[in-house]
Amino acid sequence: MLPPQRPALPAVTTSLDLHRTGRRSMPDGVLLTRVAAHAQGLSPVRRGVFVADDDWMSAFPEERTRAAAAAYQIAARGAPVVYSHESAAALWGLPLFRHRTDRVHVTLTQHGAASTPGVFRHRDRLRDDEIVWIDGRSVGVTSLARTVFDLARMRSPETATAAADAALRRVGSIPGTRLIDDEPVHRLRDELLGLAGRSPGARGIVQAREVAAFADPRAEYPGESVSRLYLSWLGFASPDLQFPVPSPHGGSYEVDFAFPGWLGEFDGDGKYLDAGMRAGRTLEQVLLDEKRREDWIRGVTGLPIIRWQMRHLVSVDAFRRHLAAFGITPSRTR
Repeated sequence: MLPPQRPALPAVTTSLDLHRTGRRSMPDGVLLTRVAAHAQGLSPVRRGVFVADDDWMSAFPEERTRAAAAAYQIAARGAPVVYSHESAAALWGLPLFRHRTDRVHVTLTQHGAASTPGVFRHRDRLRDDEIVWIDGRSVGVTSLARTVFDLARMRSPETATAAADAALRRVGSIPGTRLIDDEPVHRLRDELLGLAGRSPGARGIVQAREVAAFADPRAEYPGESVSRLYLSWLGFASPDLQFPVPSPHGGSYEVDFAFPGWLGEFDGDGKYLDAGMRAGRTLEQVLLDEKRREDWIRGVTGLPIIRWQMRHLVSVDAFRRHLAAFGITPSRTR
């Protein structure tokens, strides 16, 4: 098993960088204005820090969060910083499902400046093993376990579950396969439960325990994580995840969710729009291949396949109505 990739701050461009490369035509000491930045194809991340317009416009929220952390690091001028909560999650490569923030989140272990509209300064005690230093002792990120724990306590169950599933998958994925190594998964889950055990009575501690116990590395995308959460809330029994069905050409097709009597698939946009997932195929070929795959799975299993998309996950009730339209209802209610 390879260790999980360490977090890192992305590269950003400062006013000084622009001056050195001749892209800034203002006198020294004058910050590039938003209008001037836009004219040079740049978007401001923070006062005096920029990224290319194209990169900024197409960036996912997590990418913008990473850029905001990098911009704050420049403003910190070498003072020690420990990124936490959403900022740490983004730096670890975890999804921030349905959570948008323009603020950088840092944790202070001692008294310091108050929070501002651009920076939320949490005050908490962090053990040495709860900080991963990525640049000497000046730039730190809360550990993977501590980051998930903080999100699980303070954010929505949807945001927390998607991040926890992704964290378990990050440490457990066996490179080059779709298999999961259980040992590091159990180790990370134990860390999460240990953090909860050391924080009795803390805000959101009940949800943190629930998220740690419920998290599953087999959920490959945030939409699958939230689907699994809503299915549980609706009273469905725990499904088999990534259920294998022998394919006609050897190997197997994996179905997202398998229940007694039916199969379920979350349709994210990635399989249709992402060039990497399409592997050189046209959109028409992707759709035709998917139809053949679905026909084969139905024929082999004799089970109906119910599909849903992100729009069906706007709320648990919307998801319930979508499943009910196909005659799918839970055997129990929660």
